[in-house]
Amino acid sequence: MEIGIWQTIPQPAISRYLGLMGWDWIVLDLQHGSMTWETAYECIYAARPTGARPLIRTSIGNPGEVEKALDIGAGGVVVPMVNSLADARAVARVAKYPPTGVRSLGGDHYLHYGDDYFEKANDETLLLVQMEHIDAVEQAEEIMALPGVDGCFVGPVDLALSLGLSRHRSSYEQDPAYQAAMERIAATALAAGKKPCCNTYSPEDFAAKKAAGFQALTFKSDLDLLMDRGTQLLDCLKGSTEH
Repeated sequence: MEIGIWQTIPQPAISRYLGLMGWDWIVLDLQHGSMTWETAYECIYAARPTGARPLIRTSIGNPGEVEKALDIGAGGVVVPMVNSLADARAVARVAKYPPTGVRSLGGDHYLHYGDDYFEKANDETLLLVQMEHIDAVEQAEEIMALPGVDGCFVGPVDLALSLGLSRHRSSYEQDPAYQAAMERIAATALAAGKKPCCNTYSPEDFAAKKAAGFQALTFKSDLDLLMDRGTQLLDCLKGSTEH
């Protein structure tokens, strides 16, 4: 079981501290966050010495960003809204070197990962396609069978929205269609020998997804850590001044 966290604060020091905490993965969010490619590069090499694997989530509909993320040294890529076999095939092609794909040789990764990076990159880097729409779930078997795709990453809220459900976990988690979709994703990935991954929002949610067969789980984000714990501490301090 691998445990990861999303990084949205665009500071390399955050990557280093998250790595020192012991998170297995740090997913640098270039889809929803304000991070730039230059910042992502610095974050990658701040995280790596700690033993954490730095991944990058690219923007929607930009297969070329997959290659760029790997070329600047990411240990893997999370690609959002891969809703069809065609979408998956497009990103798989650029995520792997020949003969599996058509990734072009370039970048300074060999200075960090060694001169044999080309020979080992296809096996050691991860391409995780996000299954966060029911259209993707309905093609899960075909997508997971693709060479170059190493696993999937579920976006639970977006998946629920694609089913016409509420964005609130207390509502969608109990819906039979949502539950069936989640079961299909995990089972399909495992049957294909690929890695099923998912985001989680509480310790109970984490335990449930682990029990369901997901092999890698993320838990909230750096911003959540700051706001959740910081708010708790501040509330406690304010309460102590009222007595």
